[in-house]
Amino acid sequence: MPFSERERELQKQYYSAKLAAEKQKVDVAKKVKEGKGDFVVLDTRDRASFEKEHIPGAISVPLDEVDKVAPKLSKEKEYVTYCWHST
Repeated sequence: MPFSERERELQKQYYSAKLAAEKQKVDVAKKVKEGKGDFVVLDTRDRASFEKEHIPGAISVPLDEVDKVAPKLSKEKEYVTYCWHST
């Protein structure tokens, strides 16, 4: 069954908003390396991993603390979340 015009419009709006909100990791890495990031990197790994090594300028916000920290973040800034696990 083909999508209705309304469904197609909703899908278009959804994916347009998603693309506008996402950043490519290569773009983030380049800006961080150049010190030109117009965003704040939130490292959501555990504190031990963050202490071992992290992206310069990143802020440690372990995943289980995101709900508590999120309301305190400035709405005037853009945030990029980072999480990596070797398992």
